[in-house]
Amino acid sequence: MLNCKSLVRFAGCFCFILFCLYWFMLNPRLIVLVTEAALCLVFLLIVANDSIRISDNAKYLLLLLFFCLLMCFVFTPFSVPDEAHHFFSSYWLLDMLPGGHGVASDGFYIRSSDYDLYRNTDPYISGVNYNDLIKGLFSTTSNLKIEKFSEISYTFGSENIPAKIGSLVGLFLGLSLNLNSYLTFYLGRIGSIVVFVACSFFAFKTAPKGKCIIAFVSFLPMTLHLAASYSYDSGIIGYSLIVFSLLMKGFFSSDGHLDSRFIALVFLFSALLAPCKVIYSGIICLFLLIPLSKFKSKRDGKFFKIGLVFVMLTSVILFRTASIASLTAQSGQSVRGLETGTFYTLSDIIFHPRHSFKMLMATFDSLGDFYWLTTLGYSLGWFQKSLIMPTFLMLPYLVFGFMCLVGSASDDRYLAPKVAVAFVVAFLVAFAGAFVSMWIGWTFNTEELIMGVQGRYFLPALPVLMFGLRTAKVRCEANVCNLVLYGTCLANCIYIVRLISIAAL
Repeated sequence: MLNCKSLVRFAGCFCFILFCLYWFMLNPRLIVLVTEAALCLVFLLIVANDSIRISDNAKYLLLLLFFCLLMCFVFTPFSVPDEAHHFFSSYWLLDMLPGGHGVASDGFYIRSSDYDLYRNTDPYISGVNYNDLIKGLFSTTSNLKIEKFSEISYTFGSENIPAKIGSLVGLFLGLSLNLNSYLTFYLGRIGSIVVFVACSFFAFKTAPKGKCIIAFVSFLPMTLHLAASYSYDSGIIGYSLIVFSLLMKGFFSSDGHLDSRFIALVFLFSALLAPCKVIYSGIICLFLLIPLSKFKSKRDGKFFKIGLVFVMLTSVILFRTASIASLTAQSGQSVRGLETGTFYTLSDIIFHPRHSFKMLMATFDSLGDFYWLTTLGYSLGWFQKSLIMPTFLMLPYLVFGFMCLVGSASDDRYLAPKVAVAFVVAFLVAFAGAFVSMWIGWTFNTEELIMGVQGRYFLPALPVLMFGLRTAKVRCEANVCNLVLYGTCLANCIYIVRLISIAAL
């Protein structure tokens, strides 16, 4: 006789299969069928996870790798925002290495086949793109002729090199092996996935508390789609998850005093994260709040905090000084895509407080929904209207996010009130920094709304906000981490079925 739990599981699987059947009827293509079959298998395995005898860490790793690889091929080349910019910046960086194609004052050199892929590929996903993708992956021909590329220019200070290690290695392997343009392109994406998954898994395994938050952020559709691309956001989010896990270890570790390994890891990932986006430096500053009693001696604790400030400032000065100076000194004609005009400056914002306040409030009033929805991932790719998810399909992610804020038997530690406030402030600093950077770097002074801000900019700082808001007043006796992990994965199965069915039309 079926018990209540078994009945719910059966009903869930039945409804998901009906959902898959409906979307396959709308688009009966083999690529849709294969994707749905894979997701049905994962759906069934998640529902029956009690019978799978592997550790929670291994489940997290396998599920994250599966969804990242799936997102990698669901999105055709250059269909992720700004991916052409990030792809060719990786090319540019490799060209400057010994053995690269070389650079010139007015551009750099790339293979003709890679240039053709860029020129002939529509950034909006369609059935035609999938047909070209399938043919391209199995093609044995490739034009290895070298030609100059000068459509985009780059500087070291703007490309966040530490966050592009994975895509650089993957692209290097593809070029070294003389693979065709599609295989080379996707090898770069896979390199990005490897680094992101490694960082996320390390964070999940290391964090003594807050694992559910790491699972929630890493499995959001927006995160997965960025992780499986050339975007440097992939590396930034991965590094931020490790920094968050080290914060949890610093505040809640119960295995003795913080040792030299912990200090070295904090220094390393602070040096990697800080120069990527200076607005996330507030997250790193939270390490300064770790009590000195957590270290082997007060001397070690003081060395750690002084050294952290030195590492953070040095990395920012080395990698970001030029780009920060260019933003603050912005004047004259500026270019935004195909548009030209004059961007706002810091003096415009500071010395016209009434106008700035009205502009800020108007922006939140008009675009507030856009920010939280794009943090979750309701619109992926180049904001392709046909791929926008209904809001009701995004609501489950809000539910799982709320579950991360409550106490549970497996995660019942909380920050001291003053420290919790500092965690929230660190997020607000990143939040405000994103707006200011787009205000003076992407908004013309003739516009009345701040342009260019997207929810994905908040993902690296989201874990500290969520843990800062955790409360003991609401409590769940179930294993919240597993509920969040499996729940977001089930929501992703529904999300991707709809996405691939529409995208492949």
